This record gives sequence, structure tokens and C-alpha cells, in this order.
Amino acid sequence: MKKLKTLFSITLIIDILATAPLFLMIFVPAMKEEMVYSQFSGMAENELAKEISDLFHFVFAFIAAAMVIAVAASIRIAVLEAAKTAAMLLFIIHLGWVLPDWVNLVMGSAHPPVPIMLLGTIPVIALAYGWKKGEI
Repeated sequence: MKKLKTLFSITLIIDILATAPLFLMIFVPAMKEEMVYSQFSGMAENELAKEISDLFHFVFAFIAAAMVIAVAASIRIAVLEAAKTAAMLLFIIHLGWVLPDWVNLVMGSAHPPVPIMLLGTIPVIALAYGWKKGEI
């Protein structure tokens, strides 16, 4: 499984699954209530906190969409060095995406469920592997 196209495809599928809740929260308020407001006491009653949370999730949804588009575009790269460079850059972006959750877990702060965190870490590992040992 050294083919960069395969590693990018795995990353793309997991990214779509992992970022889908961000988009769903925009259109399904009940999902937002369960995933966000129930985790932070008093947030559901504070209109300013809800507005900030909505903006936060809106911005992160677009960042996630850009990440998914970048991975999808990387699948078509046919030059080994360019594909490895793309894998390295996407690895850095994905690491920045998942690292805060792991730091929060270690510090005992709020974090997603561990199975979800493990799922989100698979693209980081796949991209790091592709960067170092990938083939076209």
C-alpha cells in the first residue's frame, strides 16, 4: 500500500466522514444541540455563546472543505516528487487539525470520543507514510 493515489483516496474518504458533522450542524440544529451545547453547561441559554459557536463551526466547515478539495486534487498528481510534497503539506495540515484533540485528551479537557480521534489520525499516518515511502 505504498501507492500515493491509494493513500490519498483513503485520506479523502476519512476526511469526508470526519468533516460531515461540521456541515450537518449548520443545517440540523438538533445535532448542534447534542454535539456542542450539551457538552458545555449554560451555553444553550447564552445567545452570544451560541452566535460565536455558530461562526466558529461555519468557518471550520469551510476550512474542512478546502482540506477535502486539496486531498481530492492530490489524487491526480502523476509526478512522484510533487505527490510526495503534496503528502507532506497535507500531513502538516492534518496534524494541525487533529493535534488539539489529542492535547485536550492528555490534559483532561473536552475532546471528541477516542474512536473518532483514532479515525481522524489515520489520514495523518497515511500522509506521513506517503511523504516518506510513497510511490506513483
